[in-house]
Amino acid sequence: MMMLTNLILGIIVTAGALYGVYLMKGLDRFMDEEHNLHKACRKKEYAVVFGRGKEVEEISGWFKQAGIQPIFMETIYIDRDWKHVEYLAAVSNSDIDNLSVCTLFRKMYPKAQIFSLCNEKANMRLYRHAHITVFTEKEELMQRLELLIMENEVGAA
Repeated sequence: MMMLTNLILGIIVTAGALYGVYLMKGLDRFMDEEHNLHKACRKKEYAVVFGRGKEVEEISGWFKQAGIQPIFMETIYIDRDWKHVEYLAAVSNSDIDNLSVCTLFRKMYPKAQIFSLCNEKANMRLYRHAHITVFTEKEELMQRLELLIMENEVGAA
């Protein structure tokens, strides 16, 4: 009789343990689905690269490495679908065009980080007055974008 009681008690304890494991696996699945849903709903960041030529391709590559979707522009305009523009890199050969697009984006996206190349040092004051992060050499801009990539990787970890 005692052996039968121990056997039944063992079955009950084992069944309870297995049911607990089943519930924990269900909870883990639910948490994974919730995490994937949150990741999918997270806003997609965009970086607008203004200009043309080899510089645009190089800078776009840096943004892609950082996990930011680049958008190419050769003329000054804003698309209504660009909801989360986080960065602008103006690298055209014209300071007037660079300043215009930077000023427009500053008004439309006040939280965006704006970078620009200054082609003539006499115009440097205009960039600084507009609160634009300005670089005189393409290499300086590329170094800043490299830091941006490292910041995003650290933030993602």
